Amino acid sequence: MAIVLPGRHPAFKPIGALRKSPFKGGKKGLMMPLNLTAMVDMFTVLVIFLIQSFSASGELVTMQKGLVLPTANKAEKLVERGPVVTLMNNEVAIDGAALAKLEELDDADAGIPALSERLKTLKQQADEMDKRMGVVRDPTLPYDGHLILQADVSTDFELIRKAIFSVNEAGWTHLQFATLSNKKKDEAAEGAAEH
Repeated sequence: MAIVLPGRHPAFKPIGALRKSPFKGGKKGLMMPLNLTAMVDMFTVLVIFLIQSFSASGELVTMQKGLVLPTANKAEKLVERGPVVTLMNNEVAIDGAALAKLEELDDADAGIPALSERLKTLKQQADEMDKRMGVVRDPTLPYDGHLILQADVSTDFELIRKAIFSVNEAGWTHLQFATLSNKKKDEAAEGAAEH
């Protein structure tokens, strides 16, 4: 009896033909279908990365049209976000919403009642959100929120003083003043003096 090599016996019957033509063998076609799911995932990750990188380097304060900030020699970058109180044209606004005008305020009041109430409301909303997130704050300590105050150069100091009083009255302790850095002007003056 002769020994013979057995033929190929697949373990299962393939669904359809594995090869469309016996002459092409196992070669792949030139047109490949696109894997749309992987492409959408890649673009989603790319978009999220770009949004985070742009928002991380973005400005904390947007200046309103016509607002001229004062300059400071020892200015530092603003690093903490918070509500922005704008004092311009003898008007008080918080995050772009006008609250009061200097002419409407009572001279006997040390602060601006509308600003104090709005800041107390923002503080209560932040406390409620902290409670929902499980953050426990010691009630004996002052509120840890940050506030940014930007005032036009021509704003009356009486309005600035009233705004600062209202911020303290509402319990906000971290007050930052938005200014422009005077370093570029100093460096230009030094460079001109050297030449």
